[in-house]
Amino acid sequence: MKKTFYAALGAAFLGAAVTSVDTTALISWADEPSQVPSAEEIGPGVGPFSSSGNVGTSPVSKREIGPGVGEETAGGTTLLPVVLVPNDFLNNPIANPIVKVTDRYTHEQMEADIFALKERYGDKLSVNVIGQSLDNRAIYEIVIGSPEAPNHILFQGAIHGREYMTPLLMMSQMELALANYDTGHYNHMALSDMFGQAALHFVPMVNPDGVAVSQSGLSAIRSDSLRQEIIASYHRDVEAGKTDFSLEQYLPYWKSNARGVDLNHNFPAWWEMIQNPTTAGSYANYKGTAPLSEPESQALAALSGQHSWAATVSYHSMGNIIYWDTDGNQASDSSYALAQAVSQDTGYRLDPSKGKGGFKDFLQTNGQTAPSVTVETGSLACPMPVSEFESVWNQNKSVWAKVMNYVLHR
Repeated sequence: MKKTFYAALGAAFLGAAVTSVDTTALISWADEPSQVPSAEEIGPGVGPFSSSGNVGTSPVSKREIGPGVGEETAGGTTLLPVVLVPNDFLNNPIANPIVKVTDRYTHEQMEADIFALKERYGDKLSVNVIGQSLDNRAIYEIVIGSPEAPNHILFQGAIHGREYMTPLLMMSQMELALANYDTGHYNHMALSDMFGQAALHFVPMVNPDGVAVSQSGLSAIRSDSLRQEIIASYHRDVEAGKTDFSLEQYLPYWKSNARGVDLNHNFPAWWEMIQNPTTAGSYANYKGTAPLSEPESQALAALSGQHSWAATVSYHSMGNIIYWDTDGNQASDSSYALAQAVSQDTGYRLDPSKGKGGFKDFLQTNGQTAPSVTVETGSLACPMPVSEFESVWNQNKSVWAKVMNYVLHR
């Protein structure tokens, strides 16, 4: 009942049902602890990092108060041994790949790549728009596999603006899956058979406005009123002692949407229990005026009610760690098992910290029982430099197949 309610609520906020795109016309150690009352954000990219910016190379890290303002604390993390499943494709290069590694993977580039993938791979994928951001950027869902499959798996990323390496990762995962759809095998099973039994749903950029602000600054926002809200957020954060940066230095650390709401604090999962001094728009941690107050969180909530999800993965950065729990978790055992499966491929450690207000938390409560994890990628503070992508890719390129394998064999 509650799942149906939130799907209807999200659709009502959006003003329309999810629409299909006419492709012929368009040929922590990071976030979860920051959701716990009184916890402080760690690192300008959210997470432990040494004085040189690297996790695990020094016992010294910084606890961030805000962009440019922090205090040194102890920290660091190391990777676990990796246990890979037999396969015949993960290390094969893709001939003439569409998705290319770049320092700032923009919404515009992602959009072009989505439709180039559609043109190349045809009915192996479908493309939907599940909503619009405040600044009128499309929020895309890409589905790989049979829409009639008995199992559905959801991946979402870039709910925080400055974590814009996650859309590049997810788009690269999609291309790897599509390129090997007809020929690849994983754990002695043909990928084509796996996709007949489990469809993958990717929402690679939930917060396109936040990504644009982090990548390109104030000029990336088209609405004058939204630009003024961002400037007001900056002045509040300066006054609160959260930053001593100039506006231009401050904006790359932007996590929120264009209204200054941290979307991963905006879901109805213990939302009222989130207690922090941020009571108005900010670069991070403001939970909004009410759960689902923002069009981006509304779109994701509406999508969450469309299927009984077999598993969900929320990609964040940074920390090389996996969160799987929340208070009142109605999928505790299965989420822990999913986290263990993902850890076997990534080497990331598990953390039982109980988040509040996040999308993962929402999917594990409110009558929903989806096994769900938050995967924090990378060892450097966000916005993460492109030099980190190779290690992030090697750790995560197989995760989509591992999650399918978990779903089909649990």
